[in-house]
Amino acid sequence: MAVATSFALARLRREPLADCALAACVEQLCRDHAHAWRDRLLTPVVTVRLMLLQVLHCNTAITHLRQLADFPFAAASYCEARARLPLRVWEELLRWVAGRAAAGVGHCGRACLGVRVLIADCSSFSMSDSPQLRAHFGRVKARGAKDGVSYPVAKLVGLLDAATGMFVQLLVAPLYTHDLRHMPDVHGMLRPGDVLLGDRAYCSFGHFALLGRRGVFGCFRLHQRRKDHRNGIQCWTRGKKPPAWLTAEQWLALPQWLDVRIVSYAVAESGFRTRRVTIATTLFDEVAWPDAKLAELYGHRWRVETCFDHLKTTMKMNVLKCQTVDGVMKELAAYLLAYNLVRLAMLHAASRQHQSVWRISFADALRWLGVRLIGLSGVDCLIENPLRPGRHHPRVIRRRMKEYDLMNKPREAYKTMENTGESA
Repeated sequence: MAVATSFALARLRREPLADCALAACVEQLCRDHAHAWRDRLLTPVVTVRLMLLQVLHCNTAITHLRQLADFPFAAASYCEARARLPLRVWEELLRWVAGRAAAGVGHCGRACLGVRVLIADCSSFSMSDSPQLRAHFGRVKARGAKDGVSYPVAKLVGLLDAATGMFVQLLVAPLYTHDLRHMPDVHGMLRPGDVLLGDRAYCSFGHFALLGRRGVFGCFRLHQRRKDHRNGIQCWTRGKKPPAWLTAEQWLALPQWLDVRIVSYAVAESGFRTRRVTIATTLFDEVAWPDAKLAELYGHRWRVETCFDHLKTTMKMNVLKCQTVDGVMKELAAYLLAYNLVRLAMLHAASRQHQSVWRISFADALRWLGVRLIGLSGVDCLIENPLRPGRHHPRVIRRRMKEYDLMNKPREAYKTMENTGESA
């Protein structure tokens, strides 16, 4: 048994990527954050690898994980090992992997964009219905939302690198907060000369002014409250009342006016609900950024929707399992680390196969990384998705749901009604 366990642990310690010394990085980060551990079975390196293996298999059950790892361990011991690992270690690991990708991207994606383009967007995820999570994140304010029926839901504020497809920053916030409220917290990841893309939720005087302070250019869809869609330079003035996400002092410190360039273009491709798009930007150089190039640039914004779909649908991150706030944050960090490692594998494959990283199959890279973590070599030549411009599907569901009533009261209430013979 000891020999088999040692062999399984040796396979589990195999680096997922040849140039990614993940084990050494985990141990060094634990030392840096004064995290001490005994020489036991579930060391920090093994725990990180097991969590990655778990999420790479769609957050599979611990009873399945022990089969994937090929050595026995108690579920309680694994949960305790996860709880001991500091959240700061996960956060530093995320930054480390993002740095590896930034160093190795070369002309894999920057050449077509010319500058570093980051995309801001928000999404949401659900979690277990525990008292601690309900108190921290709250519930959906929808019909039938009550204790024992609905689940806590949180918002993800993401910052995506358009060249690599990797998330350089992700914050968690209560569901019912405006998308801009937490954007100043991710501005620290931006550098002078960067371009930030986003939908109309990010288009405001205050946001443009804050980005301008950092030397960052903004390119957002024009907010629906602004009715002047004429192409050209417009002068926006600072209002008297600050928005809810800025204090009065921060608002008064902003300039009284700023120039914004408006560009409107038609969408000819099928599959888009919007037929005409109007964007507001601070990219004023019409030689470097003509209207057609700005339209192409804003088209990259849709990449973040695909990446969120990979996280939530392909990797099953739409529902997390932990029942504490700290556990949810670590589970989320494990997902993001696994996702960024998959994107790093896709970057390497794109370089080897002389192909755009956006043509490499995310699902195939996910499976390849999963078999690497259990000690197999896998097939290095990843699947290339065919180029199908204009391909789209209607947003409908073909498969019918089972004819069960939706739950609108706690489960115990249904059991009581069954016992007393009452109808639902």
